[in-house]
Amino acid sequence: MQPNDGKGAMLALDSVCVEYGAIKAVQSVSLNVREGEVVALLGPNGAGKTSLLSAIMGIVPVSAGTIRFQGEDVTSASPEQKVRMGIGISPEGRRIFPNLTVGENLRLGASSQSDRAIREQLQDRYLAMFPILKERFHQKAGTLSGGEQQQLAISRCLMAGPRIVMLDEPSLGLAPVIVERIFDLIAELKAMRLTILLVEQNANEALAVADRAYFMHSGRLRYEGDAGTLLASEDLMSHYMGTAQVR
Repeated sequence: MQPNDGKGAMLALDSVCVEYGAIKAVQSVSLNVREGEVVALLGPNGAGKTSLLSAIMGIVPVSAGTIRFQGEDVTSASPEQKVRMGIGISPEGRRIFPNLTVGENLRLGASSQSDRAIREQLQDRYLAMFPILKERFHQKAGTLSGGEQQQLAISRCLMAGPRIVMLDEPSLGLAPVIVERIFDLIAELKAMRLTILLVEQNANEALAVADRAYFMHSGRLRYEGDAGTLLASEDLMSHYMGTAQVR
């Protein structure tokens, strides 16, 4: 596989490795995301996808390789620094604060925004996009349904005003009708020209909204290419996903 060279990319990884003791979770991964793109990162459980996002965010250390954001080496930057730079993540498992209200969760997401007017503008924008959160604004987040919690996790991430958003398994554990709503929201964010790196088990939905795709297995990238090409090819879907495309 010949990875894209990443020139002009908003986010560019060069030979990134992540290790947990003797376990090599991510092995020499090079990928890039250009401004305004949705890039899907696919693969089975244990492939290293979440470890890679955690490394990009600065949550876990990189044992080798380089991470660049808008041309700047951010490999060793802290999560707080990366949020201020414009990198955001909606983590696997949502990780909302269940004992805080929806509004309080959103305000925490905007803690890096010092300008009150900007915070209020962002809150108004995303409450309009996620109307159920406006309805539940004063409700404890732990009382929300799974789909509502996922919307809160995404909107909390967006409240920081990121340039790029990493979504880690946004459809995990949700009913099909809610999954459809989540991907409609991702399509809306794409229409707003927000740059997105999407980790997702639901390959069909992810590829339908993505511009490009990477497939990861056992810590390594095995495929890079056009998302539509992968989605349209039953042979490729069968080879990389372990199953033919569901039509």
